[in-house]
Amino acid sequence: MPLVLSDEQMMIKDTVRRFLDKEILPIVDSYEKSGKAVSKEIVQQLVPFGYLGGLLPEDAGGLGLDYTTYFTMIEELSRVWPSLRATVGLTNSVLTHIYEYGTENQRRKFLDPLLKGEKFGFFALTEPNVGSDTSSIQTRAELRGDKWIINGSKMFITNGVEGEIGIVIAQTDKSKGNDGIAAFIVEKEISHYETKPIEKMGTTSCPFAELIFEDCEIPAENLLGKVGDGLRQGLKFLNSARAMVAFISTGIAQACVDASIKYAKERVQFGKPIGGFQLIQAKISEMVTLTSAMRLLGLQASHLLDQGKSCKVECSMAKYFSTEKVLKVAEEALQIHGGYGYTKEFPVERYYRDIRYFTIAEGTNEMQKLIIGREILGISAFS
Repeated sequence: MPLVLSDEQMMIKDTVRRFLDKEILPIVDSYEKSGKAVSKEIVQQLVPFGYLGGLLPEDAGGLGLDYTTYFTMIEELSRVWPSLRATVGLTNSVLTHIYEYGTENQRRKFLDPLLKGEKFGFFALTEPNVGSDTSSIQTRAELRGDKWIINGSKMFITNGVEGEIGIVIAQTDKSKGNDGIAAFIVEKEISHYETKPIEKMGTTSCPFAELIFEDCEIPAENLLGKVGDGLRQGLKFLNSARAMVAFISTGIAQACVDASIKYAKERVQFGKPIGGFQLIQAKISEMVTLTSAMRLLGLQASHLLDQGKSCKVECSMAKYFSTEKVLKVAEEALQIHGGYGYTKEFPVERYYRDIRYFTIAEGTNEMQKLIIGREILGISAFS
């Protein structure tokens, strides 16, 4: 299995990198320090590169990219601005989900505004009392005539404030368990629900929200797929999402490495650049090694996804390892910067805050260990 990029993939990576460094990087600090949310105008600059719908086939408005190419683009975006990556990532997830499970009418109606960045997407699965145990969904959906009525709340929803087209997972019949869970397309324009922003530690330009549904009406035709496959829909993309997290982590780790190398060459102590000290060189050597290992585990998972092969273990390993080790890389970057690393004068403190969430997202790292153990041992710790 090739754990390197092809010439074409390297060309795409370099093209994206040059654009992001020139057009996006200069505005990141002003947005993050002011707490402003990523704008549609910024997202729309990424549309030509395929950040929205790039994985979809060309006849659906996408670019037909493979996972490895798309995730490599995600790595570059994460290196520059993780908040923008999060905004784009959730919209892209909704696009992929609707394309995979939607009717032709649903595709015609919802894909175009998402592909153009005219509307943002959100995915609402997690609830105040439902985290890792996704089968315990409490949000209810009841069919009344030609409408579904949704009641309940969703928590920690990325793009929950700014998003206008969302997928909400709800229980239609508690007595049926998982067979009663369904997915619904919710349009902010016509369905009324409350959004409560949640202040968080990192990626502050892509807000979290709590969504509160009180007799929220959605058209019956907005049922996505069929009743009973809602949870399976929600979980289907977890493998690829976990592989993508490895690339997100790699991008942020690379940003930490780049910032530390620059600082180590410029910061002078005891008459010479601190990069000349053995301990600084040891730290940067470890950071570079860990970043390369993250990238390789991500590539292993993405190549298996591209080949359509089973890769549950590889995706969980990539997610678990990368999100643990990127924290080490970020900590070392802070240490190399000394007191400045703890201030907002340099970006490394933000890198640490931006990545911390990913030991929790897409299945906690504790759950990843149990998944890996189950697959290796053939014994489940979940029951």
